[in-house]
Amino acid sequence: MDKNKKLTQLADDMLRKADQADALKKLGEENPEQASRLQNILSAFGPVESVIKRKDDISKFERLISLISKNIKNSKGYNNFSESEYKSDKKKVFDIKYKALSVSNISKDELQIINKIYKKHLNIQSILEGR
Repeated sequence: MDKNKKLTQLADDMLRKADQADALKKLGEENPEQASRLQNILSAFGPVESVIKRKDDISKFERLISLISKNIKNSKGYNNFSESEYKSDKKKVFDIKYKALSVSNISKDELQIINKIYKKHLNIQSILEGR
């Protein structure tokens, strides 16, 4: 599949998910009883905790994505640093960010993934910058 088709498909999926989130929000506002039933169903899938409370939370994701991007740029030309691994980390963070933005929740497992990636890239940054 070429890049344009893939990007179009991903954008369509994101729009569809945003529409679904809006529909669920509207359902909750119009019929609180059904919304509480839906919340009971969602809670059966595992514990989640709210992460997107303020703009600061969003900026944390942005800073991590920026850190990974800098590490990708700085690691070019070095054999000991895996650029593909860093791109994979960036994709994971990006996916978790948009999931968190769309549903305003994030699982503890996802938080652990984000924290591991952050610590890893701080160490890589200090190595690349010679600190």
